[in-house]
Amino acid sequence: MSTPSYKSFRLYGYPSFGLILILLFFLINPYERSIQSWKQFSLLDFIFVDVLLTMAYATLIFETGIQLTMRLNQKLHWEKNIMTRFTVQFLLHITLISIILIPIFQIELPSKFSADQLLYRQIIIFSIIFALLATAVFAVEHFFHKWKDIQLETAVMRQHATQAQLDALKLQLDPHFLFNNLSTLASLITDNPALSVDYVIKLSSIYRYMLTNRPQNTISIRAELEFINAYLFLYKIRYGEAIQIQISDTEKLSSKEIAPLTLQLLIENAIKHNSFSIESPLKIEIAEMDNKWIVIRNNKSLKVTKEPGSALGLKNIRERYLLLGHGEPEIHDNSSFFEVKIPLLLNQKM
Repeated sequence: MSTPSYKSFRLYGYPSFGLILILLFFLINPYERSIQSWKQFSLLDFIFVDVLLTMAYATLIFETGIQLTMRLNQKLHWEKNIMTRFTVQFLLHITLISIILIPIFQIELPSKFSADQLLYRQIIIFSIIFALLATAVFAVEHFFHKWKDIQLETAVMRQHATQAQLDALKLQLDPHFLFNNLSTLASLITDNPALSVDYVIKLSSIYRYMLTNRPQNTISIRAELEFINAYLFLYKIRYGEAIQIQISDTEKLSSKEIAPLTLQLLIENAIKHNSFSIESPLKIEIAEMDNKWIVIRNNKSLKVTKEPGSALGLKNIRERYLLLGHGEPEIHDNSSFFEVKIPLLLNQKM
C-alpha cells in the first residue's frame, strides 16, 4: 500500500490547529478569566503562552498519533481487527500524551498565566477528545489509501485484460486470411507458374504486414490502404473483374488511424456473403465520411448457403473497437447494399 506523507500536514496543519485551540480555550473559559489574564500579559507573554505553547500542544497530539500509526501499521494491521486496532491506538495515544503532559503540569507558572487545575482538566479533556478524533482520522486515511491502491490495481488489471483480449482477437485473423488463399495458390502453380511466383510474393508481403503490425492496436489509414492495395491483387488473380473495388481519395485522413486489418476483414466478409460474376460483379466502395468515419459499402447478392464462420469478421471488428473504447462501428443492412462505418481514431504518434 502507498505510504502517506505528512510533510504538508506538519507544515500547515499544526499551526492551523494551534490557532483553533487558542479560539477553543477562549470560548470555553469565562470571558472575565481570559480578559483579566491577557491584561497582565506582555507581548512576549502572549506569544509564549497563547501561541507557542498551544502550537506545541497541537504538535504533541498529532505527532504522537502519526508515530503510533506508523509503528502499529507494522505490527497490528487495521484489516485484521479494526476495533482492536482502534482501541489499542486510542489508549496508547492517551497514555503517551499523559506521560508527556504530567511532568509539564508540575512546572509552576506565574498566576497571571491561569495555570490552575481548571486549565489542566481542560487540557486532559481536549487530549482525550482529539486523540479519539485523530485515531478515527488515521483509520479513515488508511482505508482511503487502500481504496486508492485497489482502484489503481484494478485499472492496471483491466488494462492488461483488455490488451490480452485484443491480442487474442488479433490471433484469430491469421488462419481466417491464410486458408482462403492456399487453395488458389495450389491451382495457380499448375496453371500459371510465373504468376504464382508473384502471388507468393504478394502473399508473403501481406503476411509480413500482419505479423509486423500485430503488436499495434491501431494503424494509420495510409498504411492500411497500402496493405489493401496489395491484398486486392490476390483477389484480382482469383476473381478478375467479378470484384470491383473503388477507393476514394483519402489523403486528408493521413492523421487518422483504424484498427489493423479492419478493411481486409470487411472486404473478405463481402466476398464470403455474396455470389458474383463478371456479368454481375461485386462492387465494394471505400470512402471517408465527415472526417470521422471510413465507410465500406457493397452491393448485395446473398449466397443461398451461408458459409461457416461468416460472422467472425464483424464480431472481431466490433469487439476490438469496444475494447479500444473509441466508439463502435455502425452497420447498415438493407435489401440492396450492406454498409459498415468504422470510427476514425486520432493518430497518437503525431
